[in-house]
Amino acid sequence: MAASLDLSTQKDSLYSYNNSIVRANPYIKFRGENYKIDAGVNLVDEFGFAGRFSIFPAAKLEYQVIPKYVRLFVEAKGDVNKSSLRDFFGINPFLGKNLLIQNSVDKLDLTAGLKGTPAPGLGFKADVYRNTVKNMPLIVNDFVATQNRFTVIYDNGNATVSGFNGELDYKASSDVDVFGRVEFKDYKMANEAKARNLPKFKLTAGTAFTINDKVKVTGSLVFRGSSYDRTYDVSVTTAAGVVPSPGLNIINISSFTDLSGSVEYKVNKQISIFGRVNNILNSTNQTWVHYPDYGFNIFGGASFSF
Repeated sequence: MAASLDLSTQKDSLYSYNNSIVRANPYIKFRGENYKIDAGVNLVDEFGFAGRFSIFPAAKLEYQVIPKYVRLFVEAKGDVNKSSLRDFFGINPFLGKNLLIQNSVDKLDLTAGLKGTPAPGLGFKADVYRNTVKNMPLIVNDFVATQNRFTVIYDNGNATVSGFNGELDYKASSDVDVFGRVEFKDYKMANEAKARNLPKFKLTAGTAFTINDKVKVTGSLVFRGSSYDRTYDVSVTTAAGVVPSPGLNIINISSFTDLSGSVEYKVNKQISIFGRVNNILNSTNQTWVHYPDYGFNIFGGASFSF
């Protein structure tokens, strides 16, 4: 049995919440020549400003389809996702104050896929999944109420996230490594019109070359698909009172491509010099509405190790 204790307090100007979780995962392992099975449950107890006890499945299977080369894996699990001010601000640093704290729940996550090393130096992993999420958190703009800041809302009900992940890593030699990852997600929200600020598609690829024992060069490419935010919460006064202004309630955030590269030079075992170029295409990337990312930029420095 595995167990964990997660203690934390979420504190802002209007509240101080103890939001803690204890987990226990009793399970049984089965091992055979070509298979591995873990069968168990995930017991989750939330305590602090809100209390709830939940039981989720925690089972996974791996089977050698082609021994030593390709494995089939299937997993069914569930868990509680703790809302954390630290995590929210790590995603979006432009958030306002006194965010709503409410834990979401992965009621049932189902995954099936293949992984392995079909050739020397070549590794891959591909899977499809379907997750059911209760009270999914969404970060949206709250510009009128909080002066160009964002806030967190929750899609009250059960949302469904289906998708595909694919990973490829090819080590042509000890000096050359090429890798890539693609993610596709489809959101079926419970109440919200869109999965606000959650892109459906993302591609990440890169390469690393070790020219000699002193020089290493890397390059990376990121393509992020389009996403949506809501219109500003502008209200109008009518004879019936104050009501939200009409509109489609959708702001489109365009897709973008980010290309970058770096070089590192080892002067000796203790000192290294590095330089990096970001957004080589100088595109007007915008992860969050009205907050564009940096354009073309260069920085460098040195590091020292003892």
